[in-house]
Amino acid sequence: MIKLMQHAGDLATELPAHWKLCQTLFRATSGVRTSIREMVVASLSDPVGTPTLEKIVTSSSKVAILVDDLTRPTPIRELLPPVLEALHEKGVPRSNVDIVIGNGTHRLLTAQEVETRVGEAVARSYRVSNHDARSEDLMVMGEIPGYGAIKFNKTVMQANVKIALGSILPHVTNGFGGGPKNIMPGICDYETIKRHHMRNVLHPRSMLGVTEANPFLAEVIQIAKLAKVDFAVQCLYDSVGKACEVLSGDVFAVHKLGGERSKKGLGIPVSEKTDITIVSAYPYIEGPQIVKPLLPAAMITKPGGTILLVTEVAEQLPHTFLANIRAFKEKARDDVEHYVLEKLRKYEPLIEDGPMDFNMALILILSVAQRFHVGIVGHQVLHTAAEMMGFDHFPDLETAINEVLPRYEKADVSVIPCGGYIFPVTAEPFRLFGEKPAK
Repeated sequence: MIKLMQHAGDLATELPAHWKLCQTLFRATSGVRTSIREMVVASLSDPVGTPTLEKIVTSSSKVAILVDDLTRPTPIRELLPPVLEALHEKGVPRSNVDIVIGNGTHRLLTAQEVETRVGEAVARSYRVSNHDARSEDLMVMGEIPGYGAIKFNKTVMQANVKIALGSILPHVTNGFGGGPKNIMPGICDYETIKRHHMRNVLHPRSMLGVTEANPFLAEVIQIAKLAKVDFAVQCLYDSVGKACEVLSGDVFAVHKLGGERSKKGLGIPVSEKTDITIVSAYPYIEGPQIVKPLLPAAMITKPGGTILLVTEVAEQLPHTFLANIRAFKEKARDDVEHYVLEKLRKYEPLIEDGPMDFNMALILILSVAQRFHVGIVGHQVLHTAAEMMGFDHFPDLETAINEVLPRYEKADVSVIPCGGYIFPVTAEPFRLFGEKPAK
């Protein structure tokens, strides 16, 4: 019997008798927990690498609070109230507070989604806006060789005190998300984000759970420092997606410490690869984000093996994303890897003018499709998307296993119950394609 995490509750099924379950990637969690509010309050009183928030703000401060969007599991509506209370206790009026959704190049949130993200009471009592990476009123905050002028959200940049709320989670190329990544790409300009992502995505050190000598992360930090964000409040998680700690303080010190703790809590040593890996897309339920757990699965699956990605998404993936997959494959013809590498050597996105999450998802999809048999397990609406990606589609896990069964008289199996929260620690580095783009 195996179990996968889903928002609707655990999904359980039995493996065939002649399949051997070799490893389940998760860590046992402590049963003792405090509320998120209690964790936030405690962290605000003992920040990392910076004075407390009450020493940073004054009653006349203009404050911008940067929060991540719905593609992340951050409990923003629970983090915000104690942070706002701390500001108001120092005399900061509501009229001096702006909340900005750090969308990066993702789509803008609707008014209803903003209420969902920050809470109805906050949405009605404070100014809340979406960051638009293509806006004409972004502010230049400096220049970096190889990038030129770097621009950020004007509302955030004009504040006296800037605060970033987010999650330190394993990230496919940044090692761990959150912290400086809430700033770049969160509130940065499209051209900077595009150049950065295409410039660093294929480097062998730009990888899940890797922070040392990771150029993707190093350049995120370099760019983010220009924004001069004063304070961060960041959630850490256990291997089943429960918030287990909140860290506050200096953006970069918090991210470093949070990454170190997450490595210990979420990094799972793996010594062997298996024929089949079954992975839940949990917690991702937003468009192309659902393919991110393909990376940890690919890292522990034998070349030519099978990956079954189980998702709860019940809506078709964005039409523009699927149309661009088709268009890219038509241009690449029979040499996808060569075409990808040629584009990235010139720092050109695979999807021209498209959101960077579309581009990053497409790179991962093309890489995995070349080396593994992949099945998307989920709602029938995903059938067309799976076909365009070069994957199979199965309506449920039992059907998927039965369809795959004839391929394997015997099979070693790995299970990843929460694909978005853990990462394998392997002896051999995993590379998306055969070489990195020249810099």
